[in-house]
Amino acid sequence: MEETDQISKLPEPVLDHILSFLDIKDAAKTSTLSKVWNSIWTYLSSLDFGDNYLHKSKNTVDLILANRLNQNISIKRFKVNLPNYRFKALDDWIKVLITCNIKELFIDVGVYTHNKFPEAIFSAKSLNVLSLRRFQLELPSDDRVKFYSLRELHLEDSFLDEKLLQAIYAICSDLEVLSLKRFHGLISLQVAGTLPIRTVKLKFCPPKFKKCLKLTVVAVNDKWLESLLPNLPNLEVIYLDHCQSLNFVKISNSCVKFLKVVACSHLIAVDMDDAPNLLKFSYDIRHGRDGLLGYFEPSPIFKLKASRLLEVMIKLIPDPEALDTDWYSKLTESKLRLRQGTFSKLTTCPARRRCSGFLIVIVIPKHMRENLVPPLNGTKHIHIKIMDRTNYSIVDVVDSLLWISPQLDTLSVDQGRSLQSLIKFTYRDADDDEDDKACCASLAWKCWSHELKRVQLQNFTRTELEKLRNYFLKISDTLSIIEDSPECSLLTSSQ
Repeated sequence: MEETDQISKLPEPVLDHILSFLDIKDAAKTSTLSKVWNSIWTYLSSLDFGDNYLHKSKNTVDLILANRLNQNISIKRFKVNLPNYRFKALDDWIKVLITCNIKELFIDVGVYTHNKFPEAIFSAKSLNVLSLRRFQLELPSDDRVKFYSLRELHLEDSFLDEKLLQAIYAICSDLEVLSLKRFHGLISLQVAGTLPIRTVKLKFCPPKFKKCLKLTVVAVNDKWLESLLPNLPNLEVIYLDHCQSLNFVKISNSCVKFLKVVACSHLIAVDMDDAPNLLKFSYDIRHGRDGLLGYFEPSPIFKLKASRLLEVMIKLIPDPEALDTDWYSKLTESKLRLRQGTFSKLTTCPARRRCSGFLIVIVIPKHMRENLVPPLNGTKHIHIKIMDRTNYSIVDVVDSLLWISPQLDTLSVDQGRSLQSLIKFTYRDADDDEDDKACCASLAWKCWSHELKRVQLQNFTRTELEKLRNYFLKISDTLSIIEDSPECSLLTSSQ
């Protein structure tokens, strides 16, 4: 029984796909099998010239590309390794490839010279994958990048212009993979926009790089971020802005000094247990009725192990129409989790830390305080910023903050218009003869009103001074001195 060639009867696109797995030499050998295979070879759309460096085959490449150009054949893939950059024909090859709607381009140069890649490549509207080794890639002279279809960018031993990377972010709305290995030119990595990036690979980064990572409106997940950070051992600054896919953020880096998290609405926990040199942490607490303003954030768990200089900035952003019991519960819960996370790993560190926040609504109703634990009872310094001075009571603010942090040393208030007010608190010494009040004995913390010895008020208006003076003299039964400012006389309680 005579055998028949069933493979040759397959559709031409299928045969073309089969040959795409072979390099150009092996694919050319199939042209002798039959007229069908010869035709497939002639119109082959994947041109892989092998892993060896191309030395004497320049004319072969010219002929193959000229044939595709004359036959108006689209080229799916072009891969070539050049021994050096003295191949002046590369410029012409790039122009032909662009005309043939190149989809995937892989070019490797053997000599480490960082030659500038032909600017014509930036006109490749159909390019899906660009992989270059030992090239210099800079923003073209006309600042125009037309990588409208680019999904993957791989650079190794190459120089990448920072302006070009930002232009790629702006143009390449489909970019999914960014791989940089032994690269130069960048000193920070900033990814912004709605890019669907699912893979970022950074290996053997230069010393000047790795200090700043900024991700804005990027669909990154926990695993992606966790796998990226170990490749940035010298990272100092991290911005996570509107990264809605993040649930758990873990920072294990002794160099990180600043972490800012903005509007990551699905964030559940932030673990900085292994970031001992963290100096500043900034986070937004947002709360609104579901569907009203499009945000409703959970109350994240913060776990910190930081230096004594740590400054925590909390920005309160409630929905004006949702200032209900739930808002205050969420606010208190967030602060409580911050305190608990901090204290759980600060047993060897001083309890003095700075907590800074932008004041929007921070006055916890008194009826709620009876059933809640002061969320920041170990915090010694608070700074707040008054966003609207037309509708607030300084006494209510101070009273609420002294409940939130009942052992404050300083409370500074930015009231705008260069008015920076300050309250300094001095408490009675631990060896004072006075017995603890009954209410203090049953609590894990001491009542500030029973411990307070001196209050220093600076840079308040006369009206505010009078109200604060009356407030402290009325509520504190151990207060002996109130000092308005260094040049003012001391006011002694009549008690």
